[in-house]
Amino acid sequence: MVFGIGVLALCTGYAALVLGRASYAEVQAMDLLFPFYNEKIRLFSAAEFRQAQLVLSGAGLLFSVMFGVAIKSSSSRQEFKLLGAEINTLWQELTQRIFSLTRTQRLWAGLILVALTVVRVFFSFDNPEYDDAVSYEVFVSKGLLATAAYYPIPNNHVLSNTISVLFHQLSPQFWWSMRVPVLLTCTGVTVFLFAGLLRLAGFRVALAATALFSCLQLGLYHAGVGRGYWLMIGFAGVVFFSTLVLTAKAGRHRAAWAAMTLAGILGCYTVPPFVYVLASAFSWLGIAMIRRRDWPQLGLAVIVGGIIGAGTVALYAPLLFVAGPGHLLGNGYVASLTPARFWAGILDYVWHNEGFLAGQRSLGPLFVTIPVLALVGRLWYLSRQHRLPVAVEHRLWRLGLPALWFMSFPYALIVVQRVFPPERVMLYKAFFFFILVGLVLDWLLTYSAEATRRLLRPLLALAITVFVAYETYSVVRVNPVARASNGAYHAGLQWLAGQPSGPVLIPEPTHNLFFRFYAHSEMPERQWQIDSDQRGTTRYRYVVAFPNKRGYFQPLFNFPPAYQNQEVEIYQVPAYLSLNIKPWFH
Repeated sequence: MVFGIGVLALCTGYAALVLGRASYAEVQAMDLLFPFYNEKIRLFSAAEFRQAQLVLSGAGLLFSVMFGVAIKSSSSRQEFKLLGAEINTLWQELTQRIFSLTRTQRLWAGLILVALTVVRVFFSFDNPEYDDAVSYEVFVSKGLLATAAYYPIPNNHVLSNTISVLFHQLSPQFWWSMRVPVLLTCTGVTVFLFAGLLRLAGFRVALAATALFSCLQLGLYHAGVGRGYWLMIGFAGVVFFSTLVLTAKAGRHRAAWAAMTLAGILGCYTVPPFVYVLASAFSWLGIAMIRRRDWPQLGLAVIVGGIIGAGTVALYAPLLFVAGPGHLLGNGYVASLTPARFWAGILDYVWHNEGFLAGQRSLGPLFVTIPVLALVGRLWYLSRQHRLPVAVEHRLWRLGLPALWFMSFPYALIVVQRVFPPERVMLYKAFFFFILVGLVLDWLLTYSAEATRRLLRPLLALAITVFVAYETYSVVRVNPVARASNGAYHAGLQWLAGQPSGPVLIPEPTHNLFFRFYAHSEMPERQWQIDSDQRGTTRYRYVVAFPNKRGYFQPLFNFPPAYQNQEVEIYQVPAYLSLNIKPWFH
C-alpha cells in the first residue's frame, strides 16, 4: 500500500510538472502543430487551465505527504527492506542463470544477439521515415508539453516519445532522437525475455522462443522505427513473469506486485491497448486466487488494479485535460463496429492476425499456428495420461498454460469491444505463442526417439532458416514504395531550400508534415514559414500540391509548376497574384 502511494506521488508529481511549467498561450498554440482533420484541443479558459495546474500540484503534494508520513513507520520501512531483498534475489537469479550457461550456450546466445542487433541497426537506417517522422515533427521536437498533452490522429506513443525527448536534448538528429532509444529498448527487452524464460524453462526453450519471436517481420520492423511497441513488449513480459510468480502460493510476491504495478502504469502510458495485457493477467490471477480461496491476495489484486488505473489516469491527466478524453478513448481505433460488420469479419481477422504473428499473414495459421497448437494439445493429452516426463509436464502447466491464456484472452475483450486492433498492437501476443513453440521444440528434440531426432534436426534447421530469411525479406520488401514517396517529398524540400526564401503554403497533410519534418530535422538553422492554410494577407511565394489533381487540394494556376516529380508539384507564385484557395479544396 505504501509503495502504491509512492507511485501515485510520482505520477501526479510528473503530471503537475508537465502542466505547471507551461503557459496558457503555449498550450493554446498546440493546435498549430497538427492543423488537420479538425484535431483541435479542448476549449478551456485561462482560469480553468490554472485550476488544473493547482489540482495536479495539490494531488502531487498530498500523495507526497502521505508517502512521507507512511514511510516513517517501522513496519513500512521493514516492508521496503523486504521488497528490496526480494528484488535483489530475483536479479541475482536472473544473472546467475545467464552466467551459469555453458561456453557453447553463451556462444550461441551471443551470436544470435549480435546478428539480431546488426539486422536491427541496418533497419534503423534502412526503414523509411513514416509514423516516427510525424512523432518527431509534432511531438518530440516540440518538447515535453506537446509530447505529454497532445494526441492527434492518434499517433502519440507517449512514453516512447518522452524518452525520445530526452535524447533530443543531446542531439536533434532524427536517427539519434527517434531510433537509437528503440534500438536500446529492443536489445534490453530481448535479453530480459531470454533471461526470464531461461529461469523458468531452460536454455533451449528460452533461445528458441526469444530468437524466433525477435525475427518476426513486425518485430524487426518496429525495432528499427521510433515507435513504442518494443516498450509494450517489455512491459508485457514483466507483467507475464510477475503473474507466474503471483500464481504460486508462496514466493517473492512483494517484488512481483511492485513490478506488476510499475509495468502496468508505464505500459498503459506507452500505448492504451496495454489493457489487453493487464486484463489477461488479472483474469488469470483472479481465477487462480478464487480457486484456492486466497481472499487476501484477491483483495490485494483489486488494490493493485486500482493503483494501476489511478497512476495511468494521473500520467495522462495533462493529455486528458488539454486534448480531451475523446482523442484517447473515442478515436477511430477504438470505435465499435456494428454487430453485423464485426461478426462478418471476426474469423478473417483472427486468421490473418494469428498468421501475421506466426510469420505469414495468409499461410501462417495453416503451416505454423495450427500444427503448434495441435502438438501442444498432444502434450496435454500425454500429461493427462501421465506419459510425460516430469520436467516437461511441469513446464507445460506452469508456463505453457499461462502463455496460451495470454495469447487467447485478448479476443474476449475484442468481442466485447467489437473492434479489430491492428496487428502491430497485438505483436506482444506473439511472444506467448513462441513460448509454446519453444516448449514443443524442446520436447521433440529431447524426448523423441533417436531416429526421429536425427530426422528432425536438419528439417527444423531448414525450416528456421527459411522462416528467418522470409521474415527479414518481408521487411526489405515493403520499404521501397515508402522510400520512393519519401524521396520525392525530400527532393521537393531540397528544391525549395535552393530557392529564394519565402512563405510556403502546403494544405495537404502528408506534404505538410513531411516538408516540415525534413526542414526542421535537416535544416534547423533556416527560418521556414510553412502554413497549412492561408494566414491573413500573407503573400505566399510557393504553393505545394500533388500532381495530376490528386488529393483534396487541387490548385488551378494558369502557369506550370516550377518543380514537379511523381509526388510533388511546387508552384512559384508571382508577387502580383492574389490567392484565394477556398475553391481549390475538394
